[in-house]
Amino acid sequence: MIQKGKPETSWKKLSIILFSLVILLFLSVITFSADHSADATDEIIALSGARILTTTGQNFDRGIIIIKNGKIAEVGDRVEIPAGARVIDVSGCLITPGLIDAHSHLGLGPSGGVTEDNEMTDPVTPQLRIIDSIHPEGVGPDRNQFLNAVAEGVTTAVVRPGSGNVIGGQSAVLKLRGKTVDEMCILFPADMKMALGRKGAYAQKGQMPMTKMGTAYLVRKAMLEAEEYRKALAAYEREKKKNPEAQPPARDLKKEAMLLVLEQKLPVHIHVGSADDIMTAVRLAREFKFKKLSLAHAEEAYKVAEELAKNDVAVVVGPRMIVYDDNNQLINLADFLVKKGVFVCIMTDADVVQQPFLRTQAAIAVKYGMDPEQALQAITINPARLMGLDARIGSLEKGKDADLVVWSGDLFDVRQEALRVFIDGREIYRNPKLGKTAN
Repeated sequence: MIQKGKPETSWKKLSIILFSLVILLFLSVITFSADHSADATDEIIALSGARILTTTGQNFDRGIIIIKNGKIAEVGDRVEIPAGARVIDVSGCLITPGLIDAHSHLGLGPSGGVTEDNEMTDPVTPQLRIIDSIHPEGVGPDRNQFLNAVAEGVTTAVVRPGSGNVIGGQSAVLKLRGKTVDEMCILFPADMKMALGRKGAYAQKGQMPMTKMGTAYLVRKAMLEAEEYRKALAAYEREKKKNPEAQPPARDLKKEAMLLVLEQKLPVHIHVGSADDIMTAVRLAREFKFKKLSLAHAEEAYKVAEELAKNDVAVVVGPRMIVYDDNNQLINLADFLVKKGVFVCIMTDADVVQQPFLRTQAAIAVKYGMDPEQALQAITINPARLMGLDARIGSLEKGKDADLVVWSGDLFDVRQEALRVFIDGREIYRNPKLGKTAN
């Protein structure tokens, strides 16, 4: 039996449901639009009034930087601020490019503790990828290593395997933003990390290498094995043209990795200390025609500086910035090498010196006489050039990534602070002293 009023009631209910769905859909559109409009990369930002050090040789006492779509749109002292831009008055401050650490073990564990940067079961591990070990926040006891680094103006780090092995593996370049290593990584593989000198851990096992000779031999052996692997692959390709059923050589990840070095697709970065190890590194680079050789630490590089300059070998100085010669005279290593024509970067070797202290490392060089502009370049544009990323980062130029730091004062006065840090145009860090109401 059909009851009166039921159809009308049903239509009312249906109308209410449809109306509710329309409202929900409308609200979802508003929410999406709001989220989209809040995207920092869509916002035009003007930083106005600060002294700007570009690292290009042209600085501005009271300049303006325009940030748009994550890039530097304009920089100079006669820049017109676009209509609608968010203007941030940074008068009395200093702006530099974001700092770049050319040699770090960030996110791999505390120095002296259990770390994830050395696979100590084999002295030759070129197949290892450092990105598979990095924790994207940091490893205890300090689980805020990345945030702390950004708060001191470090925006990019070259993160490398350790020096326990002769060939440690493949390095990566990370921007210190994002939730995962995949988001952070802007270059991988960046170079092949090696380390010369005695390897005590293997000597204790009675395993090669027990001497410096053994260490150098293992590098040569790995390179020659890669050459044999390349020949086997080439032979297979030739045979395949005659015989479609030809079988390729067994895949070997070690040899594949070393092929990148052999074929000059990947630079080499070598941990060294003494002058003899430094020259062994140079010898290996000549012998196998490395695409590019850079040295880490190289405390006795001052003894062979002319050789390094002649062979176009870069030195990443640190964490020890000051050494003493045989007459107990102080050597300001970074400054000494620059004056001898050597390409120099400055590093922390974090967590040996913790990542936030990169500018302090450079400040030590400045204290003992290094030109401040050259010291700034050693932690900005020089690491960018070393890694082949200078078209994107390392200087404040139109079209480059908007990675920059607003400082309260002189970069090398360690009492001064980072006030604002931008990576890809986003304000990643704001000093609490600015307050929540700061523009």
